[in-house]
Amino acid sequence: MKYTYLKCIKDGIRITDNYRAGQGIQIMKQKLVLKLVLLGDPGVGKTSLISQFVHAKFRNSYQLTVGLDISSKLIKLNDGRTVTLSINDIGGQARFAAIRHMFFKGAHLAMFVFDVTRAETLRNIVDPWHKELMEFCSQPDSTRSAIQTILVGNKTDLEDYRMVEDDEGEALAKKIGAQGYISASAKENLQVDEAFKRLAQSFFDQVRT
Repeated sequence: MKYTYLKCIKDGIRITDNYRAGQGIQIMKQKLVLKLVLLGDPGVGKTSLISQFVHAKFRNSYQLTVGLDISSKLIKLNDGRTVTLSINDIGGQARFAAIRHMFFKGAHLAMFVFDVTRAETLRNIVDPWHKELMEFCSQPDSTRSAIQTILVGNKTDLEDYRMVEDDEGEALAKKIGAQGYISASAKENLQVDEAFKRLAQSFFDQVRT
């Protein structure tokens, strides 16, 4: 059976080798690996979301991401296919701005994260975070002209301190062309899995269209 690149993506595999032997062409298959980058201001909870999603753990103390941390997790989507997410936690501090674009290379997915108790972190999604990603995608040598994105409002457990409502998050998601908006809590593990899985599913949905 001949596999085109598009068919491999739809079937959730990557062709690593094919050869003719005996009865016909044998196909070596691997699970598809999707690279995901998390973007957002320092302290919005990117690392906490990853820790809860990958390890089912939450740390109350703030943990600074220096440059880049990479985690991975094999997940099963709603349609039954499995995919490995290579999750790239990019440091949000200004001193990393000059090198952040290096970590976008090869990305299929991007999750923009803000803190619902700090309105400025929502405004900053547009600039610098979304702006930086779009500038990278528009480069002539970029292989990812249409990275699938989602917007996540974290720390909904701090309801008494909330400054951003869901309708504001939904409006911004539409403005930046994200696949949707999810309000979540890494601390209470609310809609954390949903955020990552919906984003991964959107990759396959856009392949089918």
